[in-house]
Amino acid sequence: MDNKNILLLSTSNDLSIMAEGWASRLNEPSLNFVSASFLKAQDDDLPIEAMKEVNIDITNKEPKLLAPHLIKSADLIVNIYDFQRDQHPDLPLTSNKKVLRWNITNPAHCKDALEKWAAYQIVCDELADHVRNLKEALK
Repeated sequence: MDNKNILLLSTSNDLSIMAEGWASRLNEPSLNFVSASFLKAQDDDLPIEAMKEVNIDITNKEPKLLAPHLIKSADLIVNIYDFQRDQHPDLPLTSNKKVLRWNITNPAHCKDALEKWAAYQIVCDELADHVRNLKEALK
């Protein structure tokens, strides 16, 4: 398989960085993953803590804002957002790109801290399942 660049996008970087953490476990040297967001990342330790529970360290992952060069270099764009509660993100420059959309609950919408923590734990598992199936999407 030729090297493929996969852009993981989410609203504020939490979900895309978590997905990038899972992607690092794929052990696929031909797949290069970059995570980015549509909005500036919020300071939230819960995604880091949820990933620590599965022995994945994302503390050194730097949040990036979406930039045109990230879209241009991507072979596949994975748009991760909550279909019911997040605004559908507009992806410019993607007419010739393969785009996947993952409907993942956005814990940022949770009102209570305990509910938010539980949501991140569920999201962690959902992202793992989606990332495991990425190779099929590249065929």
